[in-house]
Amino acid sequence: MKPFPKVELHCHLEGILDRAMLADIRKENPAFPVDPAAFEQAYPVVDFESFLNWWKFIQPAWALTSFYPVLGRYIARLKAQGVRYAEIMIAASLFPGDAAAAVDVMAALREWVNRLEDSLIQVEFLATLGRGHSPEALAELAERALVLHKAGLIVGVALAGAPEKDCPVKPFQRTFDRLHAAGLSIEIHAGEWCGTESVRDALEYGHPDRIGHGVSLFQDACLVELFKARQIHIEMCPTSNVKTGSVSRIQEHPVRLARDFGLSFSINTDDPGPFECSLESEYALLEDTFGFDEGDFQKIYANSLAARFQPTLRLQA
Repeated sequence: MKPFPKVELHCHLEGILDRAMLADIRKENPAFPVDPAAFEQAYPVVDFESFLNWWKFIQPAWALTSFYPVLGRYIARLKAQGVRYAEIMIAASLFPGDAAAAVDVMAALREWVNRLEDSLIQVEFLATLGRGHSPEALAELAERALVLHKAGLIVGVALAGAPEKDCPVKPFQRTFDRLHAAGLSIEIHAGEWCGTESVRDALEYGHPDRIGHGVSLFQDACLVELFKARQIHIEMCPTSNVKTGSVSRIQEHPVRLARDFGLSFSINTDDPGPFECSLESEYALLEDTFGFDEGDFQKIYANSLAARFQPTLRLQA
């Protein structure tokens, strides 16, 4: 497959670690807190239940400092795949509770990543807010995100986590009103494990600039037209959706419909660790399954770059 320039807009820092990466990290640092033998039991991820089970095995590394070797190796992989711009989501629970301490921690991470970029890629960060939090707890995390955004350390926020059916956006409306008013870019995971009501809930109460997954929105022609008219960007994650069961098989993934309807969308890995995928493998999947060609990939690149949350490009696109 011809190497196309790429953009990654939907990738969770906590979902990057895979078995090969872990083996490499342990060679360098035997004290890294995830045991390879135990981690082997996290695989294979074949459905939603096994996906949830995978997260139990990385809990020993649940600290931002533990993810440095993971992120460093992932950035190297992105550069090798021709990724020019990437936004990586970091769970807000990984930030220190004190706002000033959170700024110090993220400033150190930002400085380190700047050196890794080596003028070959631009990497930005989003703070992920978990749907499973109470409205009060989510508001507190959002305040931390506002401080980090003001300091220029994150480019936006994402709402992710628990299935949409049990945790709609509506109870968080006041927080998202505040984030929107403050000028933060907003991404909301919606329409992944729930119907079109999940997408409409996100649009009505969350001020999203982008929708993550959005699989179910194609069940409603009016919703498709709304996305097209407003140019709302969809972060599509084909392998993720098949592995977690939100799509029964790749041939039924709505990415083909997104292309045919002329919607703005990107192709992403979501959690490349449990799903054992890369942007290259996702692109090959689209080529082999749906006949995506060079023109399609060039359009995906342009639309993805246009949907980025960091207005300033530090390298030539």
